[in-house]
Amino acid sequence: MVTWKLLLLQDSSSPLMEQLSFFHDHTLMILLI
Repeated sequence: MVTWKLLLLQDSSSPLMEQLSFFHDHTLMILLI
């Protein structure tokens, strides 16, 4: 999860990337539970 965020932070100039990162994190949380 952290690596994904670090990778995305390099490209997160657009709001869409931030939304994707947010969505991806929550999806992973749900999958892990």
